[in-house]
Amino acid sequence: MKVNTNKVRLSKNQQDAFEFLLNMENYKQLMPTDTKSFEIHESGKGFTVGVGALPKVGMRLKETTEPSQIVFESPAPAFDYTLTINIEAIDENTSDVQLDFDGKFNMMIEMMAKKPLTSFIETIAENLGKL
Repeated sequence: MKVNTNKVRLSKNQQDAFEFLLNMENYKQLMPTDTKSFEIHESGKGFTVGVGALPKVGMRLKETTEPSQIVFESPAPAFDYTLTINIEAIDENTSDVQLDFDGKFNMMIEMMAKKPLTSFIETIAENLGKL
């Protein structure tokens, strides 16, 4: 299952956008309004969020390519997914950010999760664009 957002324009240069998105604390302000819980992992390198009808979703930092890409992965071996955040420099004061979610789920889970998961990823991108 793939979810790719439209690019959103940030009033931050590429390095500042990268540093902002590397700080797990900043994801609180990007979450949907129906967020029930948000917990930063002890390591500080990921978070778990409960939103609406979705079960809790975990994101663990997998790798980074400074200042252009941040990749999160599932912290649970039972679920195989990544969220890649691509940051493109536009000029010295702005950058474009795109979120790409790639999950390998069985058909039943995909059917149940596609709509709420798509909404979740798109809301994060929309909220990024409001910063």
